[in-house]
Amino acid sequence: MLDTDWPRIGDSAPSPVASRRHTRNFIFIVCGIAALGVLQSTHASIAPHTPRLPLYLCITALQLLFVWFIRKGVRSRGRSLLDLVGRNSLALSAVFMDLVLAIGFLLLFRGGAMLVQRMLGHYIVRPEFLLPVSAGESLLWIAVSVVAGCCEEIVFRGYLQRQLWAITGSFPIAVTLQALVFCVAHAYQGWFAAIATGVYGIAFGLLAAWRRSIRPGAFAHCLIDIIGGLGPR
Repeated sequence: MLDTDWPRIGDSAPSPVASRRHTRNFIFIVCGIAALGVLQSTHASIAPHTPRLPLYLCITALQLLFVWFIRKGVRSRGRSLLDLVGRNSLALSAVFMDLVLAIGFLLLFRGGAMLVQRMLGHYIVRPEFLLPVSAGESLLWIAVSVVAGCCEEIVFRGYLQRQLWAITGSFPIAVTLQALVFCVAHAYQGWFAAIATGVYGIAFGLLAAWRRSIRPGAFAHCLIDIIGGLGPR
């Protein structure tokens, strides 16, 4: 089954999925939380031996709260979270194709990141204070990565990109703005990581619009986060 209301690149601007006030409030909330996160990270540091569980719980709770807020906004227009997903076919072939696209996306961008790192020299883009330091925390990291990957694709690509496209009437502007907000939301990780996240946001936005679904992006997002936390350092 295909949600034909989910726009693709080249289509005219879609109809809004929530009110403009809701979108403004969402962006203000994201920027406010990001500012608090930057201030906290500036005045405090997490040692390598500090348990990550409280931090992981906070990240998970925040992601779920964002989804709850988005759900409230779209329900006011008679929509549901499923409407933000796009292609909602559960056919094995469709799910398999989205998974293949996600793996291809992952390989492309991991390869690009390695090439940039070789060109610019060694630099740190992964926030060390987030990374797991024990086997138990590694398992928690996988769970957090799945929650964050799915929630952020619903929020930023399923909701914000589509809503900004409806408001501005321009797909390029919508993709750029949602990626900018996505970047700001991760500013607490440090600006290298946040800018890299913004680049991913543009790519995720293009993928979602081309596929008319956030599902391949969600798969890729989860995999990127998992590998980013468990990969070699």
